[in-house]
Amino acid sequence: MDTRKISEEYAMIGAELIQEEKELEYIRNSNVSIVYLSSEHKKTSAHKVIHAQCEKIAEKYKWGIPADFTITVFEPNVEQFTAEQLRILIFHELLHIGIEVDDDGEEHYSCVPHDLEDFKLIIDRFGTDWDKVEE
Repeated sequence: MDTRKISEEYAMIGAELIQEEKELEYIRNSNVSIVYLSSEHKKTSAHKVIHAQCEKIAEKYKWGIPADFTITVFEPNVEQFTAEQLRILIFHELLHIGIEVDDDGEEHYSCVPHDLEDFKLIIDRFGTDWDKVEE
């Protein structure tokens, strides 16, 4: 069973990144709410390790999760990460938050899939092996 807990540590990292990173200015200037979670679950997909994930909260669940998005870090998959690697991971997850503003100024949220721009930004800044753990 995948039990998730609210993480103040990840919330602090996320808040710092949103304030500091120009690529996240659109989040800084929005009304979006994000809950940061940690999970003791070791998540994989198609035999690949999943370090974290960003999820948009469906309207029908907002009564129990007072947020627009969650970012979950899967602890067993990042236990050897450095503080800098955790920051890069959360930065990457924040890039999945999509915000569009309509003509009336109302914000509409979506989860942005992985795209080349996201990967290029991460690779250009942090290299292809940013998530590798030194043995």
